[in-house]
Amino acid sequence: MAPAAGAMDRRITFQSFTEAQDAYGTPLKTWANLSSNPTVWAEVTPLALSRASGGSEAFGSQQVIGEAEVRFRVRYRSDLNVEMRIVYGGENYDIKSISEVGRREGLEIMGLRVAA
Repeated sequence: MAPAAGAMDRRITFQSFTEAQDAYGTPLKTWANLSSNPTVWAEVTPLALSRASGGSEAFGSQQVIGEAEVRFRVRYRSDLNVEMRIVYGGENYDIKSISEVGRREGLEIMGLRVAA
């Protein structure tokens, strides 16, 4: 069953990875908002990983890396894939999985924020 309209009270933006060229023809890899309806209403639920704080930390490459897993629920759309990301609250979330809810009623998206 799709999330109720009242539960979808947060704005998220979908971005896809694109490649452009600078003035010298050097390839530039960057993120850009989807061209069609990139910002939508969503239900956002932080999920606890291995720590009570809702995330985990690891030491790698001489720095502490923090992770937080979040479930996003949105109305159904067919233009999303796991190569995209979500921007929410000024943070970037890699899309780890996308599951259809009901019969094209909604989508449940698992996102992972990785911050160094």
